[in-house]
Amino acid sequence: MKRNIFIIILIVSFAVCLSCGSPRVQELTGRVTFVSGLVLLNGTTCEFGSVVKTGDTVATGAKSIAVVQFGQSSIISLKENSNFTVEVLIAAQEADTITITQKIGSSFNKIVKKGTKYSLQTPTSVAAVRGTSFMCTVSDKGSTIKLSSGWVKVIPVIQGNAKEDAAVEIDAGKKIEITETAVSAPQELTKEEQTQLSKLDAIDMLPDVQKESIIEELKKKPEAERPVVVPVEIMQVLEISESTQEEKPKISLNDIEQRYGSLSVVETTDGRTYIGAFAQKGATMQIYTTEGTITVPSSKISKVSRYKREK
Repeated sequence: MKRNIFIIILIVSFAVCLSCGSPRVQELTGRVTFVSGLVLLNGTTCEFGSVVKTGDTVATGAKSIAVVQFGQSSIISLKENSNFTVEVLIAAQEADTITITQKIGSSFNKIVKKGTKYSLQTPTSVAAVRGTSFMCTVSDKGSTIKLSSGWVKVIPVIQGNAKEDAAVEIDAGKKIEITETAVSAPQELTKEEQTQLSKLDAIDMLPDVQKESIIEELKKKPEAERPVVVPVEIMQVLEISESTQEEKPKISLNDIEQRYGSLSVVETTDGRTYIGAFAQKGATMQIYTTEGTITVPSSKISKVSRYKREK
């Protein structure tokens, strides 16, 4: 049954009015500032510098990562098998307004510009957050918010109705879980969760991403010469979403070889190496590995060679 339930994560702080009256309002656009693996924008493979506008949907495949920056206000980093849709993007001199719907998967949201009104919607409750960075994970079981910094007030939505009298407030270093019928009591983040959020805070913003000339200049440079958005040491933190950490039956290279006939080593342009069997699927390549099926754009493949077992 289709659910008409939303979670809104509102990041609110005081906006200072201009002395001459109301702030000037203009369109705000997002920019894809980091891509690893298969990332789709409205169903089409996207790349560094792609423009993200109101109504657009960004989705990641297995072992894939995307970072989208909205002006100088905020960034959202998508882990694997996740997606979001942009509902509202408005730029004002003192406070931008950004509304996003996250349907599935995990995202790390970092709000930088003071006064930004940032909303994240998922299917299970309403929350208000101030000056923060946080992780939001959505599954068919509900949603989980893990707060790195700031403050959040969570209002559960039951059968389409916001229950103000059941609101729960949490501070930095805590998490809360929301289902269709209940909201949990705040819990302390584990040391592992705190470490994970701390690492994700290192994801950086690019200056002047609204300027087409800046993006075009960066596109001309090799990826290794562009400013670092996602430090190498946190790539693994982003790649593995919480929904994929459950125990699954292990598959061996022998299993893959028996099923597909041979094993190969696939190398990508961003320095990754996969061992398994592969199949070309149009503009993408599917690689069957012991960790699952990896989908990579064909343009990202640098080399494919036969796998030689160690003697």
